[in-house]
Amino acid sequence: MQYITPYNPDWPHRFNRIASHLAPFLPTMCQIHHVGSTSISGMPAKDIIDLDIECPHGAIPLIIAALAGAGYKHEGDKGIPGREAFRPLPDSGASHLPAHHLYACERGAEALIKHLVFRDYLTSHPERARWLAAKKIAVDNAAPTRDAYIEAKGDCYALISAESLLWADQTLGKTR
Repeated sequence: MQYITPYNPDWPHRFNRIASHLAPFLPTMCQIHHVGSTSISGMPAKDIIDLDIECPHGAIPLIIAALAGAGYKHEGDKGIPGREAFRPLPDSGASHLPAHHLYACERGAEALIKHLVFRDYLTSHPERARWLAAKKIAVDNAAPTRDAYIEAKGDCYALISAESLLWADQTLGKTR
């Protein structure tokens, strides 16, 4: 493997370390979620923890200010409406945490729902998680560049994303 690594059982601990850093800065009405491939047991992934902060409607300005105090720079939505991105500032407490991507979304935002149901679907359907893991490994082994890897895995992710949204609508009734 060249762009991803085998599942690391330390990833949940890394998430907890990052979440513990964030929690004192955030309003209690917020939730911190471990999302992305590192949140799915057994899934190979980039060695970067993805986190979504879920906050009430209208709270994004408050979250931006809170995360500035925690050592993060707001980077806007980076082309994904409803999802605000943050980067650790150099020499801040956040810069000494494990590698991570941090986002904030209002409760019910499409980007948040997609992340949560993707994680929950694959956790609930280990056969689909194994299928996606095998596809990711095959694509990673064949990709000449990181961009080629990202592009080549796109169809697999689109399929699983569609399955996860349908599953959530049918079993949980909560995606729309």
